[in-house]
Amino acid sequence: MIPQNEIREKAREQGVPVSTIERDYAQNWLLKALSSLPLLLKGGTGIRKVYIGDYRFSDDLDFTLLEGVENDELTNRIKNAVAIAREESGINFSDDIETQENENGFEISVYFQIMQRGESRTKIKIDITNEENEKILLPLSVRRIIHPYSDTLEAEIRVYTLEEILSEKIRSLFQRTRPRDLYDVWYLWDRVEKKKVFEILPEKFRRKNVEMDIKGFEQRKNDFKSAWESSLKHQLKALPEFEDVFSTVLGEVGKCVLK
Repeated sequence: MIPQNEIREKAREQGVPVSTIERDYAQNWLLKALSSLPLLLKGGTGIRKVYIGDYRFSDDLDFTLLEGVENDELTNRIKNAVAIAREESGINFSDDIETQENENGFEISVYFQIMQRGESRTKIKIDITNEENEKILLPLSVRRIIHPYSDTLEAEIRVYTLEEILSEKIRSLFQRTRPRDLYDVWYLWDRVEKKKVFEILPEKFRRKNVEMDIKGFEQRKNDFKSAWESSLKHQLKALPEFEDVFSTVLGEVGKCVLK
């Protein structure tokens, strides 16, 4: 495990809380241990962990399950992965793992301590979507985990392409009001092959029975704005201006309707 001073220094350099760096570091070791499971990494964590090392930090780990697994079996496999991560990293991962089934799959809570003492723990939430609830439309990628810390971590993990991540982030804008989705769409828009995004976007929406209601999205502007700083300031050193981000995303996503 890296020294606590390294964690503090990283937090200072990145302009984020110490807990954000602790979680980011622990996530990497947990990802390495989970890489042998039939899971496909996606979402904001997928962007940071294997594509863009200086991307925003992420609180959760998001996956799509590649095969059917029962609750008990999945819990046991996660517990085994946590034990491996604890042994390999020296991080005090807890054996206390909580698993809940939901309409999309599973939500699993993993707890750990690095700088905390006593009963205080940091949580990593793992969201796993069942294979039947999400259709993967582009070939998956296998990429090396980016580990910007002084200890050695070498592992590869299966992950969505950036184009598939972006397509699901666009869909999410019309399903929920989470500023991180807005930020991710804004950031990724000029960094992907948009032709691929446009090709798979209709099926992504159809699969979840979601309508691309641009007017409804625009009407939720104040909801996004009110949660902008509280949702993202602990994940970024410099938060872009909300008005610039929203207007850009509104204009670009509006073009998708015309495709």
